Amino acid sequence: MKKIFIIFCVQIIGIGAYAQSAVSASGGEALGSGGSSSFTIGQTFYSANDEQSGQVSEGVQQAYEIYDVTEVQNPISSAISLSAFPNPTNNFLNLLIEGDDVSGLVCTVFDVTGKQLSVKQIVSDNTIIDMQLLSPATYFVCITKEKNEVKTFKVVKN
Repeated sequence: MKKIFIIFCVQIIGIGAYAQSAVSASGGEALGSGGSSSFTIGQTFYSANDEQSGQVSEGVQQAYEIYDVTEVQNPISSAISLSAFPNPTNNFLNLLIEGDDVSGLVCTVFDVTGKQLSVKQIVSDNTIIDMQLLSPATYFVCITKEKNEVKTFKVVKN
């Protein structure tokens, strides 16, 4: 009986030892006043947990986010429909404008620190924004008309 108990304990310990293992490129632990989280980079699977208060994706790092940062509800933005694609992008971002005329529209690219990187006057309903010289990172593309914000896109450059 003692032999069976020892074999059982060894098997349980052996199974438990591999329960939290993963082959990954790197990792670490993030600590803060709200708690802590450990993370790895390069995991081969993921799971997503949805709750009423939010969503957590465990495992694979999410490569990009596609959503509008702001869309100001005013007469200017209600007359214009804007879309930016592809997101993420490698070299060029297409800005498609439908609706009102494009006169007076200005496109400004900012980095995540708020530094203005480029300004371009929009002259057609399909404008190409050159992002070739920008390093891979997240940028904000802000569309304004007469110094009033119309829409801001969060764009990832690969």
